[in-house]
Amino acid sequence: MRVLSESDCKQIWRIMYEQYCFRPQFTEKSYSWINPPLPFKVFILPDHCWNAEQEKLVNSFFVSLSLNELYALDWEHDCFIYDPREEIPLYYEYQDELRQCTVYFPSYYSNGDYYFFSDIDWKYGLFGHPWLGEIVVTGKELIQLFDDNSQTLGITVK
Repeated sequence: MRVLSESDCKQIWRIMYEQYCFRPQFTEKSYSWINPPLPFKVFILPDHCWNAEQEKLVNSFFVSLSLNELYALDWEHDCFIYDPREEIPLYYEYQDELRQCTVYFPSYYSNGDYYFFSDIDWKYGLFGHPWLGEIVVTGKELIQLFDDNSQTLGITVK
């Protein structure tokens, strides 16, 4: 796992704003906040955050798709590139001595901010809206994995 440079982050967020039509805003009313490529599916998250086992399950989806590099985007915070085989623990944080700050790695369950995960080719993605309590999943195989494990994850189709 490594933190992306500021210029890399700007380039990636440009894709999110221009190609995915990402529109952040605080509201509990449904609105068109992202427009990912097809296929995609929207799931409603449970009222409670996923536990460590559920996070590992979601991580295993990316591993099973043989994805070795993923973006982990935390809106208006650090963004990362990582290998899901690293199995980064839930609520992982560390002290960045160079920047003199604490770095927080986002969870797959979007709680408190927009957390986005995508492979570097943008074929598969998991995009979470914190206030609407939903995730948008892209890529046929990834959607199927979420469908197959919806009960374990406590998610329902929107």
